[in-house]
Amino acid sequence: MALTLISVPIGNMGDITLRALESLRKAELFIGEERKPMFRLLKELGIETPKHYELLNEHSDIKQVKELATLCGQKETVLVTDCGTPGFSDPGADLVKECRAQGVSVTANPGASSLTTFLSLCGVQLKSFNFRGFLPRETSERLQYLKKLASVKEPTIIMDTPYRLRKTLEQCEQCLGNTRLILGMNLTKADEKVIEGTAKRLLQTYGGEKKEFLLLVVPGTF
Repeated sequence: MALTLISVPIGNMGDITLRALESLRKAELFIGEERKPMFRLLKELGIETPKHYELLNEHSDIKQVKELATLCGQKETVLVTDCGTPGFSDPGADLVKECRAQGVSVTANPGASSLTTFLSLCGVQLKSFNFRGFLPRETSERLQYLKKLASVKEPTIIMDTPYRLRKTLEQCEQCLGNTRLILGMNLTKADEKVIEGTAKRLLQTYGGEKKEFLLLVVPGTF
């Protein structure tokens, strides 16, 4: 028995891999972040509604993680996130760690990743970069971090939830001035868009809607 991490599409269902579909069809236990998104994903992929499933998200405590790891040692288990690669900027990493501690085998089916998709679309030669992940929720902490980015020598990728896109750009305008930014939105979807410019220009051109996004902060100014 083992835990398999399944990378699922970040927007376009055609990006699912054959290996991922095979693993999902063979699974005895499904673990996902939330019930509705997980069931909707499986339905779109043509996978039967699972009889056995568990949830793992930011509300899961260490006791629940340990119990899930034990279950992984008893059943062929798959872990999916709402989109993209599990274990990266989500609680899946805690389950992987606990499975290893309990001697449960862990493997991964690689596939869609918003980070690598975005990097390939940026058109910037990156020998190295910082990945910050989600910005702090508190305004004071966000502003403090963004101000520090103005002096960072390495390109940095940040992200946040769709409804904070405008807020993030407004705060970047406040803290980063004319720093070069590249914004990737709704990657792999029909309305995918990647635009480049200062925070002020991005605010004027991105459209104003809530969108899934990543933002690359490039050292230097326009």
